[in-house]
Amino acid sequence: MKCTNCGYANTDGAKFCENCGRPLERHCPNCGNPVSASAKFCGNCGFNLSGTTSPSGVGAASQSTGLDTLRRAIPDDLATKILAERERLDGERKLVTALFTDIVGSTALAETMDPEDWREIVSGAHRRVSEAVYRFEGTIAQLLGDGVLAFFGAPLTHEDDAERAIRAALSIRALAREYAAELRQRQLAPNFMMRIGLNTGMVVVGNIGTDLHMEYLALGDTINLAARMQTTAEPDMILVTENTQRLAANLFEFEDRGKINVKGKVEPVQVYCIVRERTGATRSRGITGLSSPMVGRQREYSSVLQILSELRAGRGSVVTIAGEAGLGKSRLVAEWRKAACLPSLNPVSESPPLRWVEGRCLSYGTSMAYHLATDLLLNLLGVPADASEEETRDALRGSLQSLLGAETEEVYPFLGHLLGIKLEDNLAARVKYLDGPALQAKYASACQAYLRGLARERATILVCEDIHWADPSSVALLAETLSIAAEAPLVFVFVTRPDKDTTGWRLVDEARQVPGAGARELYLTPLTERDSQELVSNLLEVAALPQAVRQLILAKSEGNPFYVEEVIRMLIDRGGIARQDGEWVVTKDLQAIDIPDTLQGVIMSRIDRLPEDAKRTLQIAAVIGRRFQVKVLEMVLEQEGQKLDGR
Repeated sequence: MKCTNCGYANTDGAKFCENCGRPLERHCPNCGNPVSASAKFCGNCGFNLSGTTSPSGVGAASQSTGLDTLRRAIPDDLATKILAERERLDGERKLVTALFTDIVGSTALAETMDPEDWREIVSGAHRRVSEAVYRFEGTIAQLLGDGVLAFFGAPLTHEDDAERAIRAALSIRALAREYAAELRQRQLAPNFMMRIGLNTGMVVVGNIGTDLHMEYLALGDTINLAARMQTTAEPDMILVTENTQRLAANLFEFEDRGKINVKGKVEPVQVYCIVRERTGATRSRGITGLSSPMVGRQREYSSVLQILSELRAGRGSVVTIAGEAGLGKSRLVAEWRKAACLPSLNPVSESPPLRWVEGRCLSYGTSMAYHLATDLLLNLLGVPADASEEETRDALRGSLQSLLGAETEEVYPFLGHLLGIKLEDNLAARVKYLDGPALQAKYASACQAYLRGLARERATILVCEDIHWADPSSVALLAETLSIAAEAPLVFVFVTRPDKDTTGWRLVDEARQVPGAGARELYLTPLTERDSQELVSNLLEVAALPQAVRQLILAKSEGNPFYVEEVIRMLIDRGGIARQDGEWVVTKDLQAIDIPDTLQGVIMSRIDRLPEDAKRTLQIAAVIGRRFQVKVLEMVLEQEGQKLDGR
């Protein structure tokens, strides 16, 4: 069948274009039933198909109407981001995770239902899919009959787009199950189920139109493979390729589904189905089976040990650990924690061990009110995130009564409300009629009282990870508590990237203004070449490797410890280096090293934050080469400007 989008002549039986990934089957825009390319009316519902065909195989009018409906559900801040990025895209290569959804057995369902009922069911499914996609800042690319194609990584690039896509898929599955129960109750579509497929790979992104609708042109088989995951998945299943699984392996439970044969692929493709999220899991660093002592951070480590010594002497402080992604902030914190959890060096000391508690911001959590604050509170209480309300209530009351005694009743209603606990009527009345600022003040007062109680009991370190993603309400709340560090053995630790325009940076600025808080700021820089060499040697016992390979690794990582690890991981995964007889040896001719997929998102998200002129200059410079004369770049930019002016 010939593709109406790119004109490619596909083999018989193909459902998606083998060249551009567009669906070849045409659907009725009214009922979703498959129809032939030459049909003028739908054989299932009689809908007039004249003038409705679109390149995607979906009625243009219906698709436009459906997309317009979904666009109205986009949060305003996300719509602003998408429109801003849309203007910057012009055939740009992006690493994306494509997500396909489909209603199982839609043709059979549509045949047994009134067309209006079926349209309502499909619209309801689309709304639920878009709700989950937008929650994690994905983009709806196309509506495909009763299915949806969404992208994570274009036009908005995040360093964790594969994770976001999986979280969206899990949310879609949960919403679909709720929707199925609703439809059964209404005696509509008793067997309603959805299936989802994901794949990660490169696409070329181009924009068409002037609204929030993005058209995507696939480079290679990224879209085809995602579509194949969806069609291969069983009902209520989320099926992903190894490309996607590898990028989020430690965050979710995956079931190995073996290898499947895919048309156009020489080798079978390894696939997994997603079972569930791993409770409390965070992104891991390092390579399984390989380790290295911390290198190049002796000065910073000495500083945190000094802070630890002062804390044990009863003095608190506020510490900022700043550095770009991958420079070792979390590793420094981990080594500090090891030292903090060691018994006191003073053999006669009877002071209780230090309390170390961490809270973490999420890249998609900036709009989640009080997310960081509640995460810290739950961890202080020792309550897991999936604990029941009763467990959280009991833990909070027990902790407050132990620390505050009679003051508990002044604090419990507000911390309980902050944690979403249902309060007794007399306590709920103390919260019910407070406006926003008044409630915020009560939250702050309650948090101050609780933290003072914790610090009186034993010295405490509170670590706030990734505050460059902190939500504004938590930032405002924490800013009100920083003064406690000047009066009690309590250390606030803010781990962040040096992004001074983020909301979380306000905590760094506020700490500088607190008298007696002993605010300190540690900025991590790239490792020196000598330190990088030492890191590679520690990981690989690299003496047996050729100098050229070592230089390739060092050149690609540029002093970033995380980059060193990921480049080595990629070489191992792709069979470029392997352990033989207890030593690492080169097994392939390595003339160059690609950027690992795990780093693509980190790098692209930083590039996308640049001003348009700077981004375009960087892209042109990358094409010229790693080293060049500035005059060459100036000449290319001048020619580029002349071309644009002539359009």
